Amino acid sequence: MSCCAAWRWPSGGAGSLGVALQRARGSVYRRLVRVWLVSVAVLAGCAPATITFFSAEPARLLAGGTTQLSWSSTGAPSCRLSPGEQPLSVAGALAVSPPATTDYVLTCGSASASLRVEVDPARITRFEASPASARSGDLVTLSWESVGAPRCAVRPPGREVPASGALPVRAAVTQAYTLDCAGVTAALTLQVTKGAGDPLFPRQWHLANTGQAGGRPGDDVAVEPAWPEVRGEGVVVSVVDDGVDLAHEDLSANADAARSHDYLGNASVDLAEHGTSVAGLVAARDENGLGGRGVAPRATVVSFNLLQDSTSANELDAMVRGLDVVQVSNNSWGDADDGTGQLTTADALWLRGVQRGTAEGRGGRGLVYLFPSGNGAGGRYVDDSNFDGQANSRFVFAIGGVSDDGTRAAYAEGGANVLVSAPSGGRGDHFLVTTDVTGAGGANTGRTAGELPDPDYTQAFEGTSASTPVVAGVVALVLQANPQLTWRDVRRVLARSARQNDPSHRDWAVNGAGLFVNHDYGFGVVSADAAVQLAKTLQAGAPERSFSSARVMVNQAIPDANQLGVDSVITVQGGGVAAVEVVEVTVTIEHPHTGDLEVRLEHEGGGFSRLHPAHACAPGTGGQPACSPLTDVTFTSVRHLDEPGDGRWRLTVRDLSARDVGRLVSWRLLLHGR
Repeated sequence: MSCCAAWRWPSGGAGSLGVALQRARGSVYRRLVRVWLVSVAVLAGCAPATITFFSAEPARLLAGGTTQLSWSSTGAPSCRLSPGEQPLSVAGALAVSPPATTDYVLTCGSASASLRVEVDPARITRFEASPASARSGDLVTLSWESVGAPRCAVRPPGREVPASGALPVRAAVTQAYTLDCAGVTAALTLQVTKGAGDPLFPRQWHLANTGQAGGRPGDDVAVEPAWPEVRGEGVVVSVVDDGVDLAHEDLSANADAARSHDYLGNASVDLAEHGTSVAGLVAARDENGLGGRGVAPRATVVSFNLLQDSTSANELDAMVRGLDVVQVSNNSWGDADDGTGQLTTADALWLRGVQRGTAEGRGGRGLVYLFPSGNGAGGRYVDDSNFDGQANSRFVFAIGGVSDDGTRAAYAEGGANVLVSAPSGGRGDHFLVTTDVTGAGGANTGRTAGELPDPDYTQAFEGTSASTPVVAGVVALVLQANPQLTWRDVRRVLARSARQNDPSHRDWAVNGAGLFVNHDYGFGVVSADAAVQLAKTLQAGAPERSFSSARVMVNQAIPDANQLGVDSVITVQGGGVAAVEVVEVTVTIEHPHTGDLEVRLEHEGGGFSRLHPAHACAPGTGGQPACSPLTDVTFTSVRHLDEPGDGRWRLTVRDLSARDVGRLVSWRLLLHGR
């Protein structure tokens, strides 16, 4: 019996109760009043169960979608939802994903309410491949449209995709693909014919080092694992050099002659052997039955033959030409006088060009400039990459060189500015295989001992001129994987994904961000596959932050032939650079023989940079060593990548040879990062 049925009015009804109350006296009266009030309260609590609302939002959804049921009720201890007979509280919300149109019933005590959630069934209206057939290595676009499903999946690779969209794929063999949209599937088969291969590819140890000619297996740029996903499609690389044989059989498919530029107007292609070899390392075509292949064998190449007319105005032009289309600028050259120990200063117009390119290129994300570290390390008068005007600029990536055993090529310059290294040849005659100008007019005349029998190709290309385009190809793959990366993001990608080569080398150190770094190798040998994978996940586009200290006047003598030297500290507090990308140090030192000096920067709790090593200098007038003055000279370091900018930065100058005395006049610290 309910609580309401258990209670009855006194005999005679409400009127009789009133008469009784009027006749009652004292405590009996008060007891009757209390009984009546309690009875009224019990009656109020025994109101019938009511569902005040029951709703679904949304009430119509796609297959696989979710709606939220909401309800409120009174007069019942609990509720129940069907289908499912799920017990619920008297008020609340519940997310449900009905597989089809469903009628939901909410029961709360004796009350009930119902509603219908409409589910639109999934349908795949289109699933196709364009082109429908391809050669091995070609990029094919799978595209589809569906209705009634919030998401779909394509297998392989098993990736979740939008309900309508497109996905680039690259199959090596005939491949069946399945599209699944909320349980509804469609299938297609992509017909793939075997490619013609590349007959010289097995010789290209820089791409796949299997120990050819005694090299160390695995000492390569790890590009093969990246090729199924990216080969450079849609990325334009300018080869700023002596020119490119754009009609070469292994380059023509990737060459863009219309956007190329001849600074002479009638330059002979026979003068373009260096640039042609550079272009082949970037983007020689793959799977065409000819020659070898480039690191980015489907990238587009344009030629700017600056070196045939390298005026200041042309240097500026070559850095900014095609800013609307060029994404990577390969420059296998520099103004450095290698093998002299001299410092060179980049042309002011050239500097204006790279500043503009990094600010305006790629829609404001910045053109990526690559320059060689230099080839002046192998002689008597050893050069350092920090001495080279272009490679020392913070707006470019300086690239070192290694041999097929992973050790530094004897000629390859190191420096605090070197970002990464790449294969360049140098152990014995193990150089790089690439394209040469068509016919016998290039490096391979067809009669050179040890050369390839086909004069359109060479296996004798070497130097940091060779390692630089290898990295340019990697950058093309990185930008295809993530076009949103800024030029500064690309620097971080290359550094953080590089492989620590030659691990027993004594110069390896760990910087304040936990990254291995080496003056000879930078952050290591570039790894294409690791760089591509990192590029896809790196948070891109952080704005640049910079800090510049005041010029610190030191004016202290440098002890002669003394290991302690003289030092000065700049403390940065609240500088605004949370993570350093590049450090610049501008220094003035008075000394009659600057080759005696070692200049070193150390970040407390972080890494250190050797900005100017002590070195011999080539004789000048009168046979005396002619070392460059260090007056208001700026040195660049990337070795402090991702360290915090705040803290104590110590500059130390040591004079490591006797008989000459000088002084540290002043210095200034500049930090660039994010």
